[in-house]
Amino acid sequence: MFSIKENFCWVIAFFAFLSSMQAQEVRTIDGSENNLANPEWGAHGTQILRLTDVNYVDGSGLINDEFMPNERRVSNVIFNQEGLINDFDSHSDYVWAFGQFLDHDISLVESNIAEDISIIVPNGDEVFPVGSTISLARSTAVEGTGVGADNPRQYSNEVTAYLDGSVVYGSSIERATWLRTNAGDGKLKTSEGDLLPWNTMSGEYNDDFDPTAPFMADDTRSGDKMFVAGDIRANENPLLLTIHTMFVREHNRLCDVFANQNPNWDGERLYQESRRMIGAYIQSITYEEWLPSIDIDIPEYTSYKPNVNPGINNVFSAAAFRMGHTLINSQIIRMNNDGEIISQGNLSLKDAFFRPLEILFAGGIEPYAKGMATQVQQEMDAKVIDDVRNFLFGNGTGGLDLAAINIARGRDRGLSDFNTIRDNFGLAKLNNWSDLTDDINEATLLQNLYGNVDNLDPWVGMLAEKHIEGSMFGDLVSIIIERQFQDLRDGDRFYYENDPALSESRKQMIKDTRLNDIIMRNCDIEVMQENVFSAMPHSDIPDGPDLVESHLEAAIYPNPVREGTQLKIFGQKEEAVTVRIFDNHGRLLYSASDNIVEGDNFLNLSMQTQDWRNGFYSLVITTEDKIKTLKFTIQ
Repeated sequence: MFSIKENFCWVIAFFAFLSSMQAQEVRTIDGSENNLANPEWGAHGTQILRLTDVNYVDGSGLINDEFMPNERRVSNVIFNQEGLINDFDSHSDYVWAFGQFLDHDISLVESNIAEDISIIVPNGDEVFPVGSTISLARSTAVEGTGVGADNPRQYSNEVTAYLDGSVVYGSSIERATWLRTNAGDGKLKTSEGDLLPWNTMSGEYNDDFDPTAPFMADDTRSGDKMFVAGDIRANENPLLLTIHTMFVREHNRLCDVFANQNPNWDGERLYQESRRMIGAYIQSITYEEWLPSIDIDIPEYTSYKPNVNPGINNVFSAAAFRMGHTLINSQIIRMNNDGEIISQGNLSLKDAFFRPLEILFAGGIEPYAKGMATQVQQEMDAKVIDDVRNFLFGNGTGGLDLAAINIARGRDRGLSDFNTIRDNFGLAKLNNWSDLTDDINEATLLQNLYGNVDNLDPWVGMLAEKHIEGSMFGDLVSIIIERQFQDLRDGDRFYYENDPALSESRKQMIKDTRLNDIIMRNCDIEVMQENVFSAMPHSDIPDGPDLVESHLEAAIYPNPVREGTQLKIFGQKEEAVTVRIFDNHGRLLYSASDNIVEGDNFLNLSMQTQDWRNGFYSLVITTEDKIKTLKFTIQ
């Protein structure tokens, strides 16, 4: 027989054991079983939620666009942006880049190429051939839906809805397993330069493709090798890749920290505890820093609410969270630690889509991480830069129109008109165009396109809508984003403030962590402003050296190049100049020095003696204190 004292000790030990087991519980990779009563909530493959009225002709799935204006025409009339329209509050490029990273962590709806809904280019188009099409396929329907008005077409989320770092680790066991070193250290694979692994046998660029590597998207269809990440879209642009790489480095850094503190932990424990921390950091940065920076006010966290479904809703995915497409800049700044543009120069966004080699070409992610913090993003408005409105995924030689695609996607996904969605979220309907926008010209153009305000496409209305005073957004975008992110937090049993595996002191440490901390711990950067979501010139950063901006005027023609070309350089004084040419893989092919004089200078470049293949090249011109990068094509 046990004594009372022995029984009491056994009970204490038993509950301590249960507590330790609970503390070690981790998320599933696919997001399932987070909610114990509804284990499919928020999981990979779960149906997108509908919070607004369904808008199909037949109530089932037939797109309701017969009497709607052509999407490309709306793009040309409303969204054509001439020049830069910088954000009034000087938010940095980190706002839209981190926003894209978050979007890829919580939402992915795949397309069905068998259902073509390509957009016809209307008369008068100045970029695309009239009568041609802008390629687009319908979002893939959930099997068994779209068969009647009582069962309309629905869509599934192919990643976990939770802010859980699936963008880093994947939403399937297969992808998560491939991304790990599986060497007992708990770490994620990297390649030379501490970059993401390539989809090759060794993970290094100069190796054969690995047929078992997870699929990575390449919407340019260039066939080049790609970095592998938790989300298939990671290679879409260098700024996105930069943020991916930071969090992989942070995971591996944490593995080293935990291994030193807990030498008895095996590789699985190291991986899971580091993964727990990465998810927590992403959550903390999102709720404590990123959302406040874009004027989204989420109520203080109180507790986990098992009755809250954290699933992604359709109007958020298909319209409201596409607001970032108007914030994007046409130039990607690449800057060294001294605040100077690197010798390879800056990069046009239209030349950067799905070209991961630009990371190697710049010598790593640091020039992008540094440059993002200095450049002011574009204003939240009904304007979109040409890089994504005319050259999306074309790498400078043509492409798609993201504005037109967003409009079409809302119709494809059965979103109601802007006014109906306002009503669905408890907002008053607008009576006329002047209620929507104070821009008289914009109101007139919208009226000419749509006639009645009740016909307005939701994405168009969300971008044109008057901003709340002191806010980046109008009423509707604000309320949709607020609701979605509150549900993502409150409906997550593993949200870091509710996670019993984390001590109170560690929770506070996580709460105090900012994106600046992740950057400085994992990048070779000497100075960076504390709030990276607010743009700051390098010269204004405390303890940062002065930055003197200088530009070099130059042009190359003809372009494309066939046998030879001429380089025109405008000199402000007599000085030496160096001309270098790099191929698409960042390899130096040509270098020459000369002297220029004040005024126009013309240098002939002959390609006849060079065995160069057709394709894209970068020409970098440098003087003692100036730099210019030009892109050209050899045909």
